[in-house]
Amino acid sequence: MYKRQELRLLVDEASATVLRVAELTRRGHYTGLTFHRVEPTFVLQGGSPGANEYMGDGPYMRDEPGVAHNRGTVGISTRGRDTGDGQIFINLVDSPRLDHAYTVFAVVERGMDVADTVLEGDVMARVELVDAPPQ
Repeated sequence: MYKRQELRLLVDEASATVLRVAELTRRGHYTGLTFHRVEPTFVLQGGSPGANEYMGDGPYMRDEPGVAHNRGTVGISTRGRDTGDGQIFINLVDSPRLDHAYTVFAVVERGMDVADTVLEGDVMARVELVDAPPQ
């Protein structure tokens, strides 16, 4: 049985990052990849073709910091300034030490309970872009 999360993309706050992640999603980049890092009191990290923190999808993109890293925000993993490459992380707790250093490009709208149960090696079975339902 699949567990589902729904994210709201922060187009106004991180437009270049949203565009990059949307394009990767359209290409099917994330589908079938794993969460290779699970820190229950910190973050989930995934989206690496090599299932590690060193492989992503080049080229690097510039940072777009500015949104607070609260529980349920989704950011781009980096290996230093302006080295984001498509790997993502979900903040499981408020992490103010990440503010101003990492880009937040989305917020989990539904399914944080799913994030709380992810184990290292769990697979992103299907990642897709869908239109938001009318409010």
